[in-house]
Amino acid sequence: MHMGGKFYCSICTRRTKGFKTRSGLQRHETLKHISYNKLPSHIQQISNSELSYLKSAIIKKLQKRLRNNYTAVGEQTFSLHCSENAFVGVFKDHITRYSPCESFYFCSFKGENAFDEIGQILDDEKWGERNYGKGQLSFVRLYVPENGDDNHKQKTKMKLSANGEMTVKWQMTGGKDKENHKFEAGSVQFRFFWINVKYRFFL
Repeated sequence: MHMGGKFYCSICTRRTKGFKTRSGLQRHETLKHISYNKLPSHIQQISNSELSYLKSAIIKKLQKRLRNNYTAVGEQTFSLHCSENAFVGVFKDHITRYSPCESFYFCSFKGENAFDEIGQILDDEKWGERNYGKGQLSFVRLYVPENGDDNHKQKTKMKLSANGEMTVKWQMTGGKDKENHKFEAGSVQFRFFWINVKYRFFL
């Protein structure tokens, strides 16, 4: 919230002294409200057909990243445009952080049940795997047992753990020209780790 030349936190229940810059408010949110995930009141309900379309678009984009290339495994990122209402309609029960200041929502999926959890969200139990036949399978990795024999485990400096995680972030981005004409749109970004294996690894 911007008032009187200062930025105020809309999450704090008590009135704060305000911040001189937006970056100061951003730091405050990160330090004090890292787990805040209460949805804003302006969110509107979206039709089931539009939500189904977004889910299908997500799966289509992701499947294209699951290549049949054993040497190209690793971190992948893709984005697609969608409205704030549509994003919340799909991921509302799984949002771990909402930032009013930076206008973003964040979700993280990892662990033994994460693959099935995303499958329920997207209404597709095979959302994150692509079968190329002849025993070749590419899939999103969200969990590796601690005592498991991982043929793909490697030292990495990637931001996402090779042990598996998917992060989903929706954010409003844009800008303005010299005449203060604003242009902005919402987009959602997916980051995940994928591998390509032979079926015999599972036997």
